[in-house]
Amino acid sequence: MKTLFLAACITASVCSASAAVAGGPGDGAYSQAMISRATTLTRALANRIHFNEAQYVAVKQLHLNMLTERRDLEILLNGASAEERDAQLSWAQQRYESELMYLLKPQQLVAYQSLRTNFTAHSLK
Repeated sequence: MKTLFLAACITASVCSASAAVAGGPGDGAYSQAMISRATTLTRALANRIHFNEAQYVAVKQLHLNMLTERRDLEILLNGASAEERDAQLSWAQQRYESELMYLLKPQQLVAYQSLRTNFTAHSLK
């Protein structure tokens, strides 16, 4: 069962990655709502971290991929145990973070870590 689930997750990831390569955000590969959400997330992050144009485009694509993967996981994990859902969503979040960190320069990475720490601390209060 877990092997089948893992295969489905990998297939969904590969399909979403190939869809991202095949068409850009303006080509209809993503819904307008998803493009809007990715743009909002990217702009919010860019206001704090100050991306160059290439980084902005790459981070927006990363957000589109992340939103697609989360949507796909929510569909695939419908009815799964809480532990399994948490594990898969955590894995997706860790992959997003590592890909984002790969795109950032050292100063931007420090700013992102600070933003993340302050946001988490603020959320806990």
